[in-house]
Amino acid sequence: MTKQEKFRFWINWTLLSLGIIPLSYLISLIAVLLVHGAFGFSMTDEGTVLSQTLMQIAGGAVLGLGAGICQKSLLRRLFKVSSSWIYTLILGFAISELIICIILVQLDLNRYQLRFIEGQPLPEALFFACAGLVVGLFQWTILKKHFSRSGYWILASTIGWGACILPTIINEFAFIFGALLYGAITGAALIWLLQRRKEVKD
Repeated sequence: MTKQEKFRFWINWTLLSLGIIPLSYLISLIAVLLVHGAFGFSMTDEGTVLSQTLMQIAGGAVLGLGAGICQKSLLRRLFKVSSSWIYTLILGFAISELIICIILVQLDLNRYQLRFIEGQPLPEALFFACAGLVVGLFQWTILKKHFSRSGYWILASTIGWGACILPTIINEFAFIFGALLYGAITGAALIWLLQRRKEVKD
């Protein structure tokens, strides 16, 4: 790839993240409300530990699905990527939400009150960073077959997803800018990895 092609890819990746992450998050809220409602709770109810856990897992899976589908469509232009990339995001978010909910129960903390839309951006940024860590670990198993020093992707994924929430310190609508940050960070990491492509035998 030429420098111009790499720059174009970075722009496309960043703009795709800007569009798909907020959209997927909005759709994930529908999944959250459906699961919450299935337990008989309204939007204003906090629910139970079980309902909170399942609704967060559902929301995370939907967010991962949306991001995964769009990312795969761009990545296939760079290397032979399978649908397992999508599953890394779905499982990464779902597993991290399960782990987070278990930890919060042990600490006697309410997950429902720690969302960034409830004015709690820092805990939510940490949750997203944890999801980024798990997702990054899964995706590293794919990237290491094609790129050397691909372990740095784990760091980029962790920072990128955490940075997605941090701008909401200003207000919740700054989540859009956070999605842009995620795209810029992870897109730059992918460009860096492109310079370390391996010769892969099919």
